[in-house]
Amino acid sequence: MNRLSDFTQLKRLRSLLRWSFPALFIPYLAIAQTQPVAVTVAGAGQSAELAPRFLGLSYESSMLLPKEGHYYFDVNDRALVNIFKTLGIQSLRIGANAVDDPSIPIPQEKNIDALFNFARAAGVKVIYSFRLKNGDPADSARLASYIASHYADLLDSFSIGNEPNFYAVKTYESFYAQWKPHYDAIVKAVPNAKFDGPSANGTYALNLAKDVFADGHLAVASDHYYFLKSGRAGETNPPATRDRFLSNKLQDDYEKDFARVGAALAAQGVPYRIDEMNSCYDGGAKDSSDTFASTLWALDCTHWWAAHHILGVNYHTGELVGRDGKFGPPNYAAFLRQADGQGFVTRPQGYAYLAFSKGAQGRPLEVKISTASTFNFNAYAYQDRDGSFYLTLINKSYGDKAQSAKVSLQLPSGTDSGAWRQLDLIQKESDVAAKSGVLLGGASVDSQGIWSGQWEKMKGENSGSLTLQVAPASATILHFSPAK
Repeated sequence: MNRLSDFTQLKRLRSLLRWSFPALFIPYLAIAQTQPVAVTVAGAGQSAELAPRFLGLSYESSMLLPKEGHYYFDVNDRALVNIFKTLGIQSLRIGANAVDDPSIPIPQEKNIDALFNFARAAGVKVIYSFRLKNGDPADSARLASYIASHYADLLDSFSIGNEPNFYAVKTYESFYAQWKPHYDAIVKAVPNAKFDGPSANGTYALNLAKDVFADGHLAVASDHYYFLKSGRAGETNPPATRDRFLSNKLQDDYEKDFARVGAALAAQGVPYRIDEMNSCYDGGAKDSSDTFASTLWALDCTHWWAAHHILGVNYHTGELVGRDGKFGPPNYAAFLRQADGQGFVTRPQGYAYLAFSKGAQGRPLEVKISTASTFNFNAYAYQDRDGSFYLTLINKSYGDKAQSAKVSLQLPSGTDSGAWRQLDLIQKESDVAAKSGVLLGGASVDSQGIWSGQWEKMKGENSGSLTLQVAPASATILHFSPAK
């Protein structure tokens, strides 16, 4: 009898422990799953406004050539015009690998007409590249003269060649010896010509600025970055690659490259633009560059460079890009034409551009973030001309390490009453590996390039201080409009 009683008591104890242990640990888990973050925004001071054509796309020059009698850049393609406007694209760079590929014809006047007619409808300005490798300076000058005489209002600048450091031109000196005759011929034909160059690495950019900036024709020194390295290498371990996409450690690379090139050019008064960039070179990494991880990476990356006051960035995209020694569809595409040819599918990374364009208005402001060093969270702020503030809060934690950010936000001192609105950038299942299901303001971009998302009013919040939650694997865009 005593044994039965002991056995019964033991069962009761086990049952009690089974139910009480989770109860004991639930408060601890709730605390562990929320990370406190303090975000303090400084005043504008002498900060310059965001460059007017900061956000851009980069395409292969082969995209100018007709396919089956149709142009990609077609002024009558309302879906393509719409998607450029919806995503906030303001710069269109034409060049990349195809510009120096001898197997690809050099676009001529009819091709150029189609491009610039589209540019006018889409509201973008064009960086137009000419062939350097085995190119003809006289032919470059002829086409430059045609562009300048017909489309001066749509032309941002000319460029010559693409990444010459990767082919026969192995030194800056040998590059310059080939580049300068094209430059001279174009300036002779178009005396007020402006250039973007060298569209190569940072060393070439610094040297070219030293050699020709004083002439008054180099509008911007440029280089290229693929911060997450090889696409094929990234595909060997997609989870690890996505983890790198979402790590704040990437900012160490941005800092090094900015200090080496951007800051050095700024010290000389030379404008600087990254006229080709993306996550991984060779078309991006499958299962990483085409996932929601790329959305959060590109949003963070674009804001980081905007906060450092460069002229802008052009993300490489298109139906085909140079990859693996040939041309193929990119994993990092902003959008691709639907299989039926009717409209476009906006890929995850395209939503980063849409979110950036909604939250980057006015002057980039200094932001101080106080949180755990291991928490992959970032915040960016701007003040518009009307005195309103825009903020983007990005929580890149996910999976087993996912933590909600409890953000305590403080606008600059002296900011009094006003109204807050917000837009949330999410993937429906908070899955950074997902390739669809991305929403901004509750809506996706449809096949015709239309986005119907809405800002949401934040009730009960009317001062320059705010406390809110930012869910894991998401971003929140805030707008504060001061009371009149």
